[in-house]
Amino acid sequence: MDTTARTSTIRWEESEDHVVTLVLDDRSQSANTMNAAFIDSLDAVAARLAQRRDDIRGVIVTSAKKSFFAGGDLHDLISVTPETAQKSFEAGMRVKRSLRVLETLGKPVVAAINGAALGGGYEIALACHHRVVLDTPAARVGCPEVTLGLLPGGGGVTRTVRMFGVEEALRKVLLEGTQYAPARALEAGLVDEVAADEDELIARARAFVDAHPECAQPWDRPGYRIPGGTPSHPKFAANLPAFPALLKKQTGGAPCPAPRNILAVAVESSQVDVDTSFVVEARYLTELVTGQITKNMIQAFFFDLQAVNSGANRPKGIEPRRVSKVGVLGAGMMGAGIAYSCARAGIDVVLKDVS
Repeated sequence: MDTTARTSTIRWEESEDHVVTLVLDDRSQSANTMNAAFIDSLDAVAARLAQRRDDIRGVIVTSAKKSFFAGGDLHDLISVTPETAQKSFEAGMRVKRSLRVLETLGKPVVAAINGAALGGGYEIALACHHRVVLDTPAARVGCPEVTLGLLPGGGGVTRTVRMFGVEEALRKVLLEGTQYAPARALEAGLVDEVAADEDELIARARAFVDAHPECAQPWDRPGYRIPGGTPSHPKFAANLPAFPALLKKQTGGAPCPAPRNILAVAVESSQVDVDTSFVVEARYLTELVTGQITKNMIQAFFFDLQAVNSGANRPKGIEPRRVSKVGVLGAGMMGAGIAYSCARAGIDVVLKDVS
């Protein structure tokens, strides 16, 4: 590399033939997250790319961590209040504007995904023109925000709707929060290539840059139409009332604002231009993060679950030991589930019930 520079979380490396590699590397934590330092770094990098667009050949985005990018900073999101809602909205819009600079650069931008790219990580990849993922057990791509009461607020709804169409984006990516392993991600169209090792990962990214001296997203090309149509198409419009009805059936009528908001953004964003869609997306996300249901879900399904999985509730002062046999009283739903989990773990189980 002939030139190397860094912001606080993104390292700029430029080869002699003017291919820029943006290395995501927040040295203050073990994983890259979309915190305030990253947003500042992304702004600075986007401005530099815009300034240099005429003398660089392309951009590769990768990570120095074991994971590619972990997504939004949940500590920041859970602390948003109605009083700080505008600040949260503006932070999200800054991310979207910077990623928009990346995808409208006119030069090829490739995501070299070397680990998990979930939530904000996959949204960064979506803003690239080509996605190559490393074939490793730790690699996962997708938008699992709905499982935490959130929606993809870094352009994820906007771009997946334009990639797959409203119905397919909802099914494949947005409403289920599915995390795809590399082979399944390739099959589903979430990524474009799978690389066997890290050398091949970068080689494939470089090959795309070499083969595409000019590049643009499909939705930025003249005449592009969203697959499957929009509410202005009679066939799509006729099926549209079934979407909220099916969602209500799936949630059992429970108060689930995240899938409701995701559905609203997907449908509304398909009727406007990309930049207006970003605003729609940001407003619906801001509504979620100021609400108590989302805060409860983040606390329970991330922070509390993380504590449980790390053994935080294990009694102190008791040496670990291997259990070889378990007795379970009661073969109801809970007892049967406990017995099944123990048996799957290779433990002998005695299950006793009245009949």
